[in-house]
Amino acid sequence: MSTPMVFLLVVLVGVPSRGVAAAVPTNADDAAAMQSIASSTGAAKSLGWGARSPDPCGGTWPGVRCDATTGRVVAINASRGGLSGTLPPGDLSLLTSLVELDLSFNEVGGRFELPRLRKPLPALRTLDLRSNRFLDIPDGFFSAFPALETFAIDDNDMADPTVLQDDVATCSHLRSFSANNVSMNDMFPNFFGNASLFPDLESLSLAGNQLFGVIRPDFGKNGKIKFLDVSAQHSSDGGKLGGILKFITGMENLVVLRVDHNSFFGQLPDATHLANLRRVDAAANDLCGIPKFPPGTDVDLDGNPKVGKEC
Repeated sequence: MSTPMVFLLVVLVGVPSRGVAAAVPTNADDAAAMQSIASSTGAAKSLGWGARSPDPCGGTWPGVRCDATTGRVVAINASRGGLSGTLPPGDLSLLTSLVELDLSFNEVGGRFELPRLRKPLPALRTLDLRSNRFLDIPDGFFSAFPALETFAIDDNDMADPTVLQDDVATCSHLRSFSANNVSMNDMFPNFFGNASLFPDLESLSLAGNQLFGVIRPDFGKNGKIKFLDVSAQHSSDGGKLGGILKFITGMENLVVLRVDHNSFFGQLPDATHLANLRRVDAAANDLCGIPKFPPGTDVDLDGNPKVGKEC
């Protein structure tokens, strides 16, 4: 090999690629926390966490993603992972770089309340706990997630959970909040429609609960809500979700609305100016009047015998 070629080879081998960052050791707190979580949720058996290596960032823990430049766990996706047991708040609170946590469709919770963390997870944006076994939402739960954008707790058999305005309002970046079928028995949380508190909220889903009262006329005004589902409220004490649907007219970004199987009454609003509206389900209420929706809108008004007649 000639001298110039040897020199070129040395240069190519000796200089690291600028686009590749060397991996650093896994953060000790993250490693300890993940090993504990693997044990408490049964992921050590069902997903094999720790079976090949105790290092959660070593590439052998399914669904666990780390940042190679910091050695921190940034995402956990164990949806449908066969998990059970509990989620210890002390361990979870150590994962301070966590951005996404998806434990949906498991049996985590042990019939205890959602974990109230000892210190915030400042980077967490997605928290999906659908279809588990959590019992309640503790006061102060949401204050641990100041960057939260997407939250889902659907289909947990809860015991009358309450979402407090002062608590959830700390999540001012919320884009999606879903709590279907969790036995929420309370006045309708009109604060979700306050665009000053939740300027980025696009989806609110609270179907199949026991909410009662009315939705205020200014709900969603000047906000970004595109999807609203408050269908099928069934309060056991006789209280019902109702009132008039005037609030719809101020929701200029609305695409899908479900208010079916409730006790809304009175004049159908004129919604012809809602250019984005594509689907309205207001079946099984007590509405009246002539439907006025944008052309092409899929509308279900069955079970409202007064619809089509002047009020």
